[in-house]
Amino acid sequence: MKLYKKLKLTLQILAVFSIFLSCVKDNGFSTPTVDCNEPSISVTNTIAQVKDMYTFGGATIIETDVVIEGYVVSSDKSGNIYKTISIQDKPENPTSAIKISIDETDIYTKYNVGRKIYIKLKGLAVGYSFGSIQIGKAVGTELARIPSLELNNYIVRSCEVAEITPKLVTINELNEDMLEMLIEIENVQFKESELGSSYANIDNTSTVNRVLENFNSNCNLLDEVIVRNSGFADFKSQLLPEGKGNIVAIFSNYYEDYQLYIRETEDVKFTEERCNYTNAFTPTLSIAEVKEMYNEDMVEFGVNNNYIIEGYIISSDKDGNFKERLIIQDTSENPTAGIQLLIEQENIFENFKIGDKVFVKLNKLYMAEVNNVLTIGFPKGNTITEIEEEQVGSFIFNSGETFNIIPKDILISDIQNPTYKNTLVNVLNVQLVENEIGSAFAFFSGTNNGTRTLETCNESTKLTVFTSGEANFANELFPEGHGNIVGVLSTSLEVRSIDDVQFNEAHEICPVIIPKIMITEVADPKNSVASRFIELFNAGETTIDLAGWKLNKYVNGATTVSGSPIELNGITISAGDYIIIANTGFSEMFSIIPTIASSYISGNGDDVYELVDNTGTTMDIFGVIGEDGNGTNWEYLDGQAIRNLDVSQPNSVFTISEWTVFSDATNNLINYQNTPKNAPNDYSPNYR
Repeated sequence: MKLYKKLKLTLQILAVFSIFLSCVKDNGFSTPTVDCNEPSISVTNTIAQVKDMYTFGGATIIETDVVIEGYVVSSDKSGNIYKTISIQDKPENPTSAIKISIDETDIYTKYNVGRKIYIKLKGLAVGYSFGSIQIGKAVGTELARIPSLELNNYIVRSCEVAEITPKLVTINELNEDMLEMLIEIENVQFKESELGSSYANIDNTSTVNRVLENFNSNCNLLDEVIVRNSGFADFKSQLLPEGKGNIVAIFSNYYEDYQLYIRETEDVKFTEERCNYTNAFTPTLSIAEVKEMYNEDMVEFGVNNNYIIEGYIISSDKDGNFKERLIIQDTSENPTAGIQLLIEQENIFENFKIGDKVFVKLNKLYMAEVNNVLTIGFPKGNTITEIEEEQVGSFIFNSGETFNIIPKDILISDIQNPTYKNTLVNVLNVQLVENEIGSAFAFFSGTNNGTRTLETCNESTKLTVFTSGEANFANELFPEGHGNIVGVLSTSLEVRSIDDVQFNEAHEICPVIIPKIMITEVADPKNSVASRFIELFNAGETTIDLAGWKLNKYVNGATTVSGSPIELNGITISAGDYIIIANTGFSEMFSIIPTIASSYISGNGDDVYELVDNTGTTMDIFGVIGEDGNGTNWEYLDGQAIRNLDVSQPNSVFTISEWTVFSDATNNLINYQNTPKNAPNDYSPNYR
């Protein structure tokens, strides 16, 4: 019993002594010392040498005692990087790096940033995965992750933890040799069109690409790269920072596309004011110069030409017209050229408002005519389709500047002037044609597209106004008065809203104008092929604007128009006046300057000429389409065909009785066979 009491007393004394010691403030008692024994491992190869071991075609298994070392630069702590470690050969100024694929999460707890590690490669494989060389485990010919339970067999931690200095680069300097390195890029910002967005999708776990732009000190845009954000990252709901600054990231790739992975949002250090696009781009081409590139075949702008155009937005899809289309012109007032872009985007007006100044990077884009309108976008067969929605921001940049767009005042007679195509115009002094009064913009019900026809009294040219069936005013009554209309002019006029139509005066009663433009002579001089010509005559009582009219030729019995027809845009012909359309030697032979000189006028006695108006309707014709003139009653070989004086109006159906034909051919079907004609003495152009 006494022994028990002595033992109890001893324990109590020890307890008090222990409490006393725990209160002593001495650093030697605050943190236990943990010893680290550096593993005794000999490195046999560099990372670069291991990457060179890869043989294209499948995972290359390492069967010898190969050991490499590297410094961990990645971290999966935030969840943005998944089941991989990126290592590089040096903490600073690395020369090579590689990704290791492992079947484990929370890797950062064991392989922290800066930790030096050794990788024993015997039994592992080097393979190609999504466009980059990686280390993993071979499963057949494929590269798989290293199983979690086998990690300690291959990856050994060193005691060394180094401070990693990111490699300072520009986007333009990025190359395959830097893949999986920790890099830093200065003077970067997220694309303006993505501001207000989060790093990834809030409502799902999809991975999202955000575009990062690189600028120089003068805020000139240099290049851009993708920042790839996982839908499992713990920062996915955070908004993208709106400033400019530096970014630190793991440089990776997906096949040919370079991309960055941040480890946490602290890698994004945007503390400066953003660059705006006003200084970011320097246009290298005008819209007019771009349009001149088109020569009936699709134009490919290439990838290294640095083609950049500047334009001002004149279209808006706010009220339903201009769906998936953006129209820009070269100035805010008195434009000289415009162009259409196709983009896969709804509510375009929210990002691109009327008057916004934009820059368009043409690299990787294409241009061709779509419904006779010169258009830029992505290629699809032999035509153009929309730029994909997620890529619009890589090609079209809003400067942030908005200007007042002043439409160009024109007359209805000006609508075929190519200068005004794809520009904003104000067509003066127009009204609905009488038989369309009381009509809707499109239709009073349904969603079909529709057109209306406008006129100006005493003018033969008509203007077509297009309205999409999806426009919110498509079923509204088209104004019945008289006045002006604003819209984007192409093959027709398209308004942005119902307010573009300002018909504030009463409808006028217009006299009916019937154009009487006739073919009055077809000439094929025997002594001068280059002096062939066609004579047109206005037999009507009013001046006719030939905008949109064409002279077609059908060669050797063809049923389709041969070559590119003669367009008569910009030509007006007064009542009782003539125009001459001739081959290139006409002026020298006749000492008369023709209205149009073109080698297209090459009819050699058996070819058909057809005159069509601005609606595509045949106005007059000489010869029979689909019939070779040789041996027929209209053969004019080395001669001429003259319209009889008693014929005073055109005829859309060829009638030989209206003509007198001379030919060098022996052919008793014609009026005067074996009667050649020589220039200039046997001809009287500009005279009936």
